[in-house]
Amino acid sequence: MRTRRIELEGSAGHVAIEREPGSTIIRIDAIVRDPAPGAGQQAWQIWQIAARTGGDDLFKLAQAIHHSVEGHAGTNSDVHGYLVELHRFVD
Repeated sequence: MRTRRIELEGSAGHVAIEREPGSTIIRIDAIVRDPAPGAGQQAWQIWQIAARTGGDDLFKLAQAIHHSVEGHAGTNSDVHGYLVELHRFVD
């Protein structure tokens, strides 16, 4: 069994993570419900990463996803849940 797409939702936004069969790219689409003007928040952000991404790069992405979904920086245990979901898509 393989996960092709997953959607995560929190108090501040929504993220969809997907990888097409045979693709070496993982696509992450984030939507922030109410971006704060002047705070540099975007309403929509897209990341495309290599399916072989790992280590610190994957953790930093999990932090960014957590922030998009929850609206604030998280502790390591907060971010870990998002990291686990990202691991479903990496090689």
